[in-house]
Amino acid sequence: MENPFEEKENQVTRPTLLTVLCILTFIGSGWALLSNVTSYFTADAAADVMMEQMDQMEQLGEGGGSSFLSGLLSSSQEMLPYLKPITGITSVLALLSLLGAILMFRLRKTGFYLYTGAQILMLFVAPVFVGFSGMVVWNTVMAAILTLLFIILYSLNLKYMK
Repeated sequence: MENPFEEKENQVTRPTLLTVLCILTFIGSGWALLSNVTSYFTADAAADVMMEQMDQMEQLGEGGGSSFLSGLLSSSQEMLPYLKPITGITSVLALLSLLGAILMFRLRKTGFYLYTGAQILMLFVAPVFVGFSGMVVWNTVMAAILTLLFIILYSLNLKYMK
């Protein structure tokens, strides 16, 4: 009879780094999924409010006071017509990223490829729709650094996955 309290020798344990990365991805991708789904359904109302605020700033003459502010406003204005498709696609990619993290948490190598593909595609969503304005490039570069770091750290744990 087998003792249920003895550890099995061939059982693979999940490394601590992989557990921490997966938990961080659960939080980040889960938050991205929730916020993008919410933004998708409120995109029209948000666009209307933003257009009203931009009109008010232009009427008051505050829109051109700062080159940074005017650049930010013009970048935001360029993105408004594409808010729904951007948030919709990003929601799907966040869901795929979350599923990839769940698979990696269960020590499945296919989760790494699913996560990596979703994260890389996510970097190109805004530039495809809006182009490479200053704000889009800045956000893409910052996201790319974080994405690259996570992919490298996850790849260090591939040897533990099946």
